[in-house]
Amino acid sequence: MEQREERNGAVRVGLRWGVVGGVVGFFASLLGSLVGIVIAGFVGVSCGRRAAEADEGGSAGAGALAGLIGGAVAMPVFVVGASAGALVAGRSVEMSQIASMLSEMLGTSISAGEAWRFFILAVVFGAVLQAAVLILASVAAGAWVTRNRKQEE
Repeated sequence: MEQREERNGAVRVGLRWGVVGGVVGFFASLLGSLVGIVIAGFVGVSCGRRAAEADEGGSAGAGALAGLIGGAVAMPVFVVGASAGALVAGRSVEMSQIASMLSEMLGTSISAGEAWRFFILAVVFGAVLQAAVLILASVAAGAWVTRNRKQEE
């Protein structure tokens, strides 16, 4: 029963940071997917720290698990928000301009529709990287907080 309450604390933290991260990720990704990847690290660290703090006991492995749970709950909302921001930013750019730039760079003819498909693939790739960074940062921060707590005791 006690373990379930600890996980519920990590889930609550993940829900809070997922919503905060989704909103922050949306606005940050208006500047581009790379900014969303950087912000994912900050959101992951904050989420992992808070999740491990909500977990009152256990080893560094328990802190990592709390960070994993919190990060896994926060990640989908963050990724959707950040991807939506990147799509909004991408729609403001003329795909015909991007197509002509890609055509010149690659030395082949690329239509605006193909440029849009490349852009969508880039957003999906960015979302996968954001998810990985958020989860890894959350797990590492959860383990770090628990390890530091154990050293202080």
